[in-house]
Amino acid sequence: MPDRIELRRGVYHDSVVLMRVTSQLRRVEGVQECLVAMATPLNLSLLDELGFDPAPVNHASTSDLFIAIRASSQAVLETATGKLDDILAASGRNEVSACGAPVHRTLSSAVSAASANLAVISIPGPHVVPEAVDVLLAGANVMVFSDGVTIEEERRLKAFAASRDLLVMGPDCGTARLGGTALGFCNELVSGDVAVVAASGTGAQHLACLLDARGIGIGQIVGVGGRDMTDDIGGVSTFAALRLLDADPDTAHIVIISKQPGPATAARLGQFVKAMKTPVTFALLGVADTNLTHAAREVAAARGTAFAPPRVELAGGSRTGGQLVGLFSGGTLAAEASTIIGAKIGPVADLSVFDSPTPGAIASFDRHLVLDLGDDRMTVGRPHPMIDSTLRREMIEALAQRPAARTLLLDIVLGHGADLDPAGAVVAPLKKLLDSHENVRVLVSFVGASRDPQGYEAQWEALASIGCDVYESNADAAAAVAAIVDE
Repeated sequence: MPDRIELRRGVYHDSVVLMRVTSQLRRVEGVQECLVAMATPLNLSLLDELGFDPAPVNHASTSDLFIAIRASSQAVLETATGKLDDILAASGRNEVSACGAPVHRTLSSAVSAASANLAVISIPGPHVVPEAVDVLLAGANVMVFSDGVTIEEERRLKAFAASRDLLVMGPDCGTARLGGTALGFCNELVSGDVAVVAASGTGAQHLACLLDARGIGIGQIVGVGGRDMTDDIGGVSTFAALRLLDADPDTAHIVIISKQPGPATAARLGQFVKAMKTPVTFALLGVADTNLTHAAREVAAARGTAFAPPRVELAGGSRTGGQLVGLFSGGTLAAEASTIIGAKIGPVADLSVFDSPTPGAIASFDRHLVLDLGDDRMTVGRPHPMIDSTLRREMIEALAQRPAARTLLLDIVLGHGADLDPAGAVVAPLKKLLDSHENVRVLVSFVGASRDPQGYEAQWEALASIGCDVYESNADAAAAVAAIVDE
């Protein structure tokens, strides 16, 4: 099989763009393996792991782009390279020689020149803090898409921002919607006066989509990072966001989404909300019986809007399942499902039980299991599963090779930034699994809005048509799974 390894010097593209490029190239028929990335030490180390000869990129710098493709023939290589160039051209090249816009050597100079009030940072975690401080010193807020920032760095960064009355969204802030503009992973929503403050990207997406489908518009979505509500951080960004939204005349209702907060932070949050003039709904997962669907229903009730029952299509017929295997791209959706299922059947295993959660290890595991495939452990050197379903597809294929009674639960998340065909990425292995084993049931938690670029109805139908049970509500899907595996 021929390989192509190419280095393009002085060419920069955002990591999210490159993850999507890699994912799309892997779907070209005849492409066996590929990696398109900036030439950081971590990315370069992956070349050897994938079996590529690293010699052509030995003298690369972190400002260079490399392309590695392995294909079944030279013709496939040419096809894949042509597709790569088309995608990169469509996303807008950032080569200095091709860019007519002013070139800035620092984020602070770019912020100052544009009079910007927000900068989005998506670079390797160890380099985030100096760039973020640079932006804060220039007087702008920061959205940190990157993960890999230590909790001590996060604490210090947010304390510095608070001292300047500025907001740090993140680290690991994957979803936001500000002034009607979607940032990161976000759905195409009708604008309205409900705001969301979320220590969860997919949690914010799920709740927003439930409301959008019932005619309730969304204004701002402020992501604060998954650790913000822990007592280690103390909700610094959450409180800053709540102050801003409470003073916003266009915000009539606020929803706060988080996994279970630290006890001290939760107590302070309760007191803080009592003093606010804007109504607040809590969706603090792990607290009492709270879930995202209940929270959406409470928002609708507070606004006097009917909340239609969440859509469900049961295509699995009389199939029964056994051992639960949950494969989630959304961490909050995984946590919500684990909580609901665990309350009915007892503790459910997660990533912590594995030294190396490979597809083979997952297929061999014989206890109930729910995995967050977007966990930092799973995304080192690989795209997030919302962008690239390769790892999840490999896990489903491994399950198909080991006959057993199973109930498979997974999420499909639509929206900007996500895989352009998330259902299509897993339909073939799911169909093989269902066709091969009569004692397998597949349930899908489906998150999306009717105007999302992937096509809501087409994605839904692709899953239902092969025999998956598809649920608009993640909580309802989890409750159904609990009933199945508890039979």
